[in-house]
Amino acid sequence: MSHFKATQTLPRRIPLIGAAFGALDREVMVTNREGRVLNRALLRGGAVAAVVGVIAALVQTAIGPGMPDDPQEAIRKAASSRLLASSRLLDMTAFLLLLVAVAVVTQTFSREGARGWARAALALFAVAAGAGAIATMVVGALTDVAHAWAEAPMSLKAGYVATFDALNDVSGGIFAVSWAALSVFGVLFAAAMRLEGTFPRWLTWVSVVSAVSIVTALALGFGFQLDIAFVLLVLGLLLSYVVIVTLGLRLWRLSRLSRSPADRPERDVVVSNTP
Repeated sequence: MSHFKATQTLPRRIPLIGAAFGALDREVMVTNREGRVLNRALLRGGAVAAVVGVIAALVQTAIGPGMPDDPQEAIRKAASSRLLASSRLLDMTAFLLLLVAVAVVTQTFSREGARGWARAALALFAVAAGAGAIATMVVGALTDVAHAWAEAPMSLKAGYVATFDALNDVSGGIFAVSWAALSVFGVLFAAAMRLEGTFPRWLTWVSVVSAVSIVTALALGFGFQLDIAFVLLVLGLLLSYVVIVTLGLRLWRLSRLSRSPADRPERDVVVSNTP
């Protein structure tokens, strides 16, 4: 089987909650336009997760050894590679961090309709990350098979090659599920951003183009086995990274709105001193 080897508007008010005996608790949080509380640490954690997750994914792609389509050559390369396990670890880290980032961004939507689309998109991204993690673990097992092949007698090597090729095909199929779910995420999240009305229009279109590129790559790769499918897949993945990094920067900007009252104009601060 042929498969790919890609391995709000915020109110300008920050409440200070009065503590017992009139003391002021100066822990400050951001609220969206419907008054839902957004924790500053959570926003910054999501921002960092988005950027670091994308960096991990890009580094994994750079250091991951590309596998030839021929099973004999692929198992020989896997047996001699020292970066396969490290690239798989980076891949797992990227999946986890990106899922955290998308989950945090989902909490920032304030319009009811937009939140529904965003939650659906989050579910699809969880499917994509889960499938990707499973496929990554399968690819990680290829190293053990390759090492066993290298130490096996000549009469048994053919069996290891067949096992290696089968696992490689399984991982490719699971990655395809991950990419398909990622494309649906792109469409659903674009709808959520459009309904929210506070995201830049170009970001919505980038998300849609990413989804279309990935779906087209899957159709051309599995249906017609065209080489351009790999280019479209890489383009779609890179555009999805652009979306996630932009969302991460947005989370960081939102978190900066929760700086201390001393740093903000007096008219933007509301102090509540409850005895």
